Amino acid sequence: MRILILGPQGSGKGTQAKRIAAVYDVPHVATGDILRGAIAEGSELGRRVEPILERGDLVPDDLMVDLIRERLADEHGFVLDGFPRTVPQAEALDAMLEEIGKPLDVVLLLEVSDDIALERLLERRAEEGRRDDAPDVIRNRLRLYHGLTEPVVARYHPMLHAVDGELTVGEVFAAVEEALGQVAVVRLQPEPGSSLDSDPERVTR
Repeated sequence: MRILILGPQGSGKGTQAKRIAAVYDVPHVATGDILRGAIAEGSELGRRVEPILERGDLVPDDLMVDLIRERLADEHGFVLDGFPRTVPQAEALDAMLEEIGKPLDVVLLLEVSDDIALERLLERRAEEGRRDDAPDVIRNRLRLYHGLTEPVVARYHPMLHAVDGELTVGEVFAAVEEALGQVAVVRLQPEPGSSLDSDPERVTR
């Protein structure tokens, strides 16, 4: 199953993508984690993208597409989180996935207000100390989302399933499962007592 998850920063994409990956046995491909890992390692990629991420700006399209191509080369399914963020990126992603014979099956959209997104990201900054969660950077990222990523949402309308991201983690995941069920996904049953059971806490990532 090849899944793309969209939504503004703070909508819970990472939280839900991890749950999808665990339940449907597909890798979670989080471009933000890949880039932050490269920064932590001090690699050439990390040195190139660190100042871009600190400003809250977008990493160049060609770099991101090459990165994703390499990551997905040997995968039959995936849940992609953090890319594309612009229409040109979406066009490049679709062309690349078609080229390697792995087109998207479904696109999920987690919807949250800017106020909720800001509140969650400031919470995450306090917990994790991430520099890219500074208030001015968050506002820039939300501005870029509305200006550049919302048209991507419209592009994927035929295969798009919107979910209320302001619900609890468990409620959001139930809605996600319902959406995936509509595209004939076979759900893998979690082990008894799994952390994937109902979660009453609200999304914070």
